[in-house]
Amino acid sequence: MHTYRIAKKIYIHDISGEGARMYGGRWNKKGTSLLYTAENRSLATVEYLVHISMGILPHDSCIAEFFIPDEINYEQIKVTDLPTHWSTYPAPLILTEIGEKWIKNNKTLLLKVPSSVVKNEWNFLINPKHELFSKVKITGIELYNFDKRLI
Repeated sequence: MHTYRIAKKIYIHDISGEGARMYGGRWNKKGTSLLYTAENRSLATVEYLVHISMGILPHDSCIAEFFIPDEINYEQIKVTDLPTHWSTYPAPLILTEIGEKWIKNNKTLLLKVPSSVVKNEWNFLINPKHELFSKVKITGIELYNFDKRLI
């Protein structure tokens, strides 16, 4: 399986989950390391853009492609398992609780979660503290330019 992550050039090699640990996210609280990736490049683009100011396209971004061996199992959160307002912003606390429980259980390296930005697409959360994390490999990093029509 391949997943994707966009970040500023200075952070693209950092796969420790430090950003999520410092700021928290939809599926984790501050203090918990987590690596957010998307199932494809286009979803990674949209997921990144919802976190920046409109009208300002970053000029120093990169995209990383991750390879995760197919034999690595993952857990999946289905939309039907979530409350009806799960995709709202700010994220409901229940999502953080789900993510924190998954991390604490430490059964799987990956958690497949629905995108709150693009219906029927998926993000893969990677636990950098899991024993199988060394199986996650960056297979490519390249500069990423956003099309100006996106703003």
